[in-house]
Amino acid sequence: MDIVPCTQMLEVEVHQRLRSLLQTEALPPWPHHLTLARLVTRALRLGPSALMEVGGLAGVQGQYRLGYLAAALLWPGAVVLVAPAEIQRRWLKVELPRLRTWLAVEKPLYREHWPPGVADGLLLLSPQRWLQELLNPSSRLTQLPTVVDGLDDLEEWAEAALTQSRCPQAWDEWVWAQPHRAELIRETQLALTHSLLSHPPNPYEQWLLSETEQNWLQAVWPQSQPRRVRWATLERSLAQFTLHCSPLWALAELADHWPQQPWVGLGMALGTIALPGVTRFRFAPHPRDEVLHLYAPAHLPPPNHPQFYQAVRQELHRLLPLATGLVVILVQEQPLQTQLTVALAAEFGSRVQRERTALEENGILVSGWEFWRTHQERLPTPSLLVIPLLPIPPREQPLVMARIEALRHEGRDWFREYLLPHTLAQLQRAVAPVRGGRVALLDSRVCHRSYGAQILQSLEPVMRYSRLANFTVG
Repeated sequence: MDIVPCTQMLEVEVHQRLRSLLQTEALPPWPHHLTLARLVTRALRLGPSALMEVGGLAGVQGQYRLGYLAAALLWPGAVVLVAPAEIQRRWLKVELPRLRTWLAVEKPLYREHWPPGVADGLLLLSPQRWLQELLNPSSRLTQLPTVVDGLDDLEEWAEAALTQSRCPQAWDEWVWAQPHRAELIRETQLALTHSLLSHPPNPYEQWLLSETEQNWLQAVWPQSQPRRVRWATLERSLAQFTLHCSPLWALAELADHWPQQPWVGLGMALGTIALPGVTRFRFAPHPRDEVLHLYAPAHLPPPNHPQFYQAVRQELHRLLPLATGLVVILVQEQPLQTQLTVALAAEFGSRVQRERTALEENGILVSGWEFWRTHQERLPTPSLLVIPLLPIPPREQPLVMARIEALRHEGRDWFREYLLPHTLAQLQRAVAPVRGGRVALLDSRVCHRSYGAQILQSLEPVMRYSRLANFTVG
């Protein structure tokens, strides 16, 4: 798998051949195809590694993929392409067949495994497999030039790859492996079960282990790695729990394994990803065609106010009759999501669906953030996107609480250094499909808190309306 040396003319060749395609074929109308292709080629040829943020409709519709795929196909040697399954499906069904025909390139494709003795081709890897290779010091794949798409989820990928979990059946395995300690193991299991069941229910049924609980567990499942967080997920009805041991900061731990070979990462909102020795580029939404029309009223009560739910209901009653197509309501909090779904279904009937992709033309989709993010490309463009609450990471989640406590212990601003950047990234990704359209943000903290201006700035280009009379949903 030796890499064929690149010529200094490669960037020029990629530019010229892609420009010829753009002039003769009906390709996605994005003004940065050539710039992105040249930047990717230069980064892979010379370094340093690069992060490229592609916001707006180009990010949602994947228009930018043409540039880096052309660069990979014309690269004189092997290239690793990493992306989640939905992006890979698009590569294989649409972009790569067209580009291989247009560019007259017969570069072979491989998935997940590199055949022995092969020195050229594109190797498509899932994020999970790619991280496995990164964590393997003897892997040769990390020595190949690499392009990673969908990098917004890098922190979640890293957490999943570096988290160790023990399911309820692990206790039996520990007993079988250490029969002379069977009594201690069963006593520890019983004590942890009683302790976790004593917690009042929360929406996630997850808790950090207390110091006492960690001491119990240390005798059964020792943990010596620093900066690790131990937590549990409870199945209350079965009186069973799963144990987890996660890095406090997954990206910091992953940095020790990062490839020395130049690589390029692309995504829609990469502000929370901090990696050393990486150059950043940002392709902003078009300031004329992708202005976000944002209704952000200041008169609503804050989310912790008893009347917040009723105020949201009233705003929805005013907003929904103005919409002419699909309406998406983003609510992550399960109790509020259920309340709104039931209330709206009682009034609008089958138009209202909860986290489903089969929708009427004028349907109303009530969805969590993850569902919306995963299915954006497959859903019609909403005529209205409603966000009742800012997507601030919930403190009920163990890793969120552990990070807040760690930053607080160091005397740092845990809100502005951790919670706010993650909130901005979620918002940017959520509103991208409706660039040029309408969004209603009903969390009045954006109007009254000091960080509100930073939120509005992160959504630029934006035109804000504080009165519904000036906000026409088309």
